Amino acid sequence: MALLGQKRPARKPTRREKEVASRGTRNASDADSQWLTVDRLAHDGRGIAHDESGKTQFIDQALPGERVTLAIHRTHKRFNEAHVRARDNAADSRVTPPCGYFGSCGGCDLQHMALDAQRTHKVQVLGEHATRNGVTLPEIQPLGEDESRYRRRARIGVRVTDAGELQFGFRGRGSNQLVDITTCSVLVPELDRLLAPLRELIESLEAPKRLGHLELTAAEGQVIVVVRQLKAVPRDAQRWQAFAEQHGLVVGWRVGRDPVVLEWLSGTPNAAYSLNIGATTLRLAFSPGDFVQVNAALNQRLIDTAFEWLGDVSGLKVMDLYAGVGNLTLAAAAAGASEVTGIEGSQGMVDQLMVNAEANGLAQVSARRADLSKALPSLEGIDLLVLDPPRDGAQPLCEELARDLHAGRVSRVPQRVLYIACDPTTLMRDARLLQEAGYRVTRALMADMFVHTAHLESMLLLERAED
Repeated sequence: MALLGQKRPARKPTRREKEVASRGTRNASDADSQWLTVDRLAHDGRGIAHDESGKTQFIDQALPGERVTLAIHRTHKRFNEAHVRARDNAADSRVTPPCGYFGSCGGCDLQHMALDAQRTHKVQVLGEHATRNGVTLPEIQPLGEDESRYRRRARIGVRVTDAGELQFGFRGRGSNQLVDITTCSVLVPELDRLLAPLRELIESLEAPKRLGHLELTAAEGQVIVVVRQLKAVPRDAQRWQAFAEQHGLVVGWRVGRDPVVLEWLSGTPNAAYSLNIGATTLRLAFSPGDFVQVNAALNQRLIDTAFEWLGDVSGLKVMDLYAGVGNLTLAAAAAGASEVTGIEGSQGMVDQLMVNAEANGLAQVSARRADLSKALPSLEGIDLLVLDPPRDGAQPLCEELARDLHAGRVSRVPQRVLYIACDPTTLMRDARLLQEAGYRVTRALMADMFVHTAHLESMLLLERAED
């Protein structure tokens, strides 16, 4: 009990821990003393070079064509991970990063590359995944916006150190530690200009250690802040209420541990975004915890492109799996489909989808909840299947479609599949299953939904031959 209230002395590392640390940082080759030329980019945006022995070097923030010397920070049997020690020349695609936190903050990977070079790289990544899986693609269409301030949602970490210092920001690259920020170059302006005032408020709270993180959402005409509050502090609630009134915000907090209760401290959330489908403007309401695409402009352009590909959908029966609050479900109905069914795993989002359908006068829309990893819906009579799954993809459904086609049960297989994906690996795995069963990819697109990161959104249109 002698140490009660005192900080314990640091534990000395064990011999095993020292060996692991040494193995992870020592230079396993002479690559760090050689001038190497970067050949190409890895899928995650790191440069790739090879030392004189042929060993692969993955190099942070190095671009093709640059001659560099390395500082190796992690070794492996077949490759090293490194960063640039010196650079002899700059690639034509190199630009000055727009954010002062680039390189330490883990949010963006590619700010040192020009936007057109980022998109060329992402198109190549999508094509390489297709080739690896034997999927035949037409020319891949790139889709992007010039505006880099695109993020309408963000989660900001909050931590108070043992020394009482506030850390407020995003996780660092390859770390669980927070990078302290006062601005973010990819947030929409409504959220970015809140960061410094939010930091000042948190520093004034009675119990800032009771905060876990903040969830920021910019909806049309409304900004919502949800505070993860581990334990209620009444005087801090009053400070949040005053802050909300001062800045015109809706503020709530999720309080407690088990259960966690959401309580609105100021205002009523009325979050929504708009979609234009031809001459019709849809308004889609959502709750702060619901999934919506983080990039509003690219979401609109993605949907525009989808219906350019599909042409006239009047009279078609459409099923939208992983429907969310109705992003594509309502778009298909507004475009003229005679019957649209949305299926989603979250009952809350199913309910919101139906509220949105009714509010927009789309009586041909229905929705229901289903766990699509376990219970697959009947596709009998469906003309168009829309898939927008999470990163795991839609393998069970694609396997069932393939079985039906191989067995000749064509009435249970839609003529066309529109597949939107945030992970090209699982997308091409599923596309291979459909291609082997008789579908062919007639359109392909890479959407730069996540500017300055190595992540990409993609969309394929698959069609099967007429019976």
